[in-house]
Amino acid sequence: MIKLELPKYTYQEIIQSCKDGVLRNSDLLQKLNIHTPELLQTGANYEYLASNESLYQIVPNSMQLLNDTPILGELTKYEFIKLYEYYFKDSKKPCRTIYNYLLSIANEDCPFCGGIGRPKNLDHYLPKAHFPQYSIYQLNLVPICRDCNFDGKGERYAYSKGEQVIQPYKDHDRYFNQKWIEATYIPGHSIETGVIQYYVCPPENWTIEQKQRVINHFNAFELNIRYSKEASSRLVTILAQIQNLVNIGISNSEAKAFILQPIINSSQFINHWESVMCSALLREL
Repeated sequence: MIKLELPKYTYQEIIQSCKDGVLRNSDLLQKLNIHTPELLQTGANYEYLASNESLYQIVPNSMQLLNDTPILGELTKYEFIKLYEYYFKDSKKPCRTIYNYLLSIANEDCPFCGGIGRPKNLDHYLPKAHFPQYSIYQLNLVPICRDCNFDGKGERYAYSKGEQVIQPYKDHDRYFNQKWIEATYIPGHSIETGVIQYYVCPPENWTIEQKQRVINHFNAFELNIRYSKEASSRLVTILAQIQNLVNIGISNSEAKAFILQPIINSSQFINHWESVMCSALLREL
């Protein structure tokens, strides 16, 4: 929905920052020193697959996997999760600076829902319970709002290309720069305002899998319901503004263009809920 700028910190720098906080745990520090090249390779593989819409190809680990089972070299599932919880996000550790930076990249707009929620923490795009080897990899750590995290994404991950939700750092530009969300205005009865109903309408030239991805993203984060709620209060104001212009003799088409077009033109991105709403009103009202 919203494409994020790539983090300024490299994976090498993040690993080193974690090492700086692990000094009292000599066993974990030794393992990190030994397996840094392999960690960097997993990061490079993730970036390549993300850029090619193929993160689903990474095989998940079973939830029943024992915590002391080696995942990468001698590094275990428990140690990877511990790296994130105690040495990456802990406020007293050096890596917390990087955590805060990654959270700030979103500029208070959750990239999964298009900014209607404010990010409060970082989400593991590939959940660390199933993909612990990416627990501190920067491109797997995405700022997320509470609703998207707990009601939308959770621990879900994809088994096929079409099931993947949009990856805010490395996904193809089509998902950010081309319009795939539309809306329709359903008038109310008598004094009722009516509602805006959102739906997915990807470009015809997209592949079936690309269309499936945006449908899955839209449904996973319940964007129809959430966007309609956002639109309900804004709709009252916009309709009143248009009617006020009509009441003083301006034609309906001119009034609509005067009120709606500036909102569309100044939209943050093409699939923003307000821009999509105004386009529907311009077309149907």
